[in-house]
Amino acid sequence: MKRCRAGLWLSALVVVGLILALPGVGADKPIKVLFLTKSSGFQHDVVKRTGDQLSFAEKAMVEMGKKNGLEVECTKDGGAISAENLKKFDVVQFYTTGDLTQPGKEDKSAPMAPEGKQALIDWVKNGGGFAGMHTASDTFHGWTPYLEMVGAEFAWHKSQQEGKLTVVKEHPITSHIGKEWNIQDEWYFFKNLSKTFTPLLVIDTKSMKEAEYKAENPYPVTWISEFGKGKVFVTALGHREDVWTNPKFQEMLIKGIKWSVNKLK
Repeated sequence: MKRCRAGLWLSALVVVGLILALPGVGADKPIKVLFLTKSSGFQHDVVKRTGDQLSFAEKAMVEMGKKNGLEVECTKDGGAISAENLKKFDVVQFYTTGDLTQPGKEDKSAPMAPEGKQALIDWVKNGGGFAGMHTASDTFHGWTPYLEMVGAEFAWHKSQQEGKLTVVKEHPITSHIGKEWNIQDEWYFFKNLSKTFTPLLVIDTKSMKEAEYKAENPYPVTWISEFGKGKVFVTALGHREDVWTNPKFQEMLIKGIKWSVNKLK
């Protein structure tokens, strides 16, 4: 398992220069985060590794962690999701695709043991925090317990474009954004959207390019929910490198992770 340690140097200096340290969201001890970037389906560029180097998103996460009270461990090994190993962590963060019990198609990552699926669900229901990034909804298609936890299932997307986001609920996670936020990304459309999660950001479909988007009502792209005793934060943002270096995205992500373990002040 490859670990993100404080002594790692980033190869992309732009990431270092744009990592945000947030006031008012500290913790007495580090929040331990397991960041899984295993791709059993399509592998996105931001989680591709070159040799022994961590991916762009992984490097960004470890730097954000160092400055904001998170101890981040990055892995592509599905075996990290086990009942025993999860005891070490406060939050599990997914940037994943496909059936994680299968080896990675591109990254050749090791599969999750079949029992790891239920171990994850049980761990969150018993009070663990879960943070789903961009592709989390493109993971474990058709498996109801996981999709109920994440809150949506990826259906399709069209071209990358600037999206107009509206903050639809006053909440500490999005308090820094204002009423609206324009940002370029790849916008997932979902099926099987949960009716029980709390939307935080909604995208204005009528302002988008393709007819497929325009035909749909505005829909959530960031939300929170409770899952048993655990808390879940999900955002569909994060396809592009410049999203990962965007201060508003970084602050929302750190706040979302801290909220999931009741550490957001």
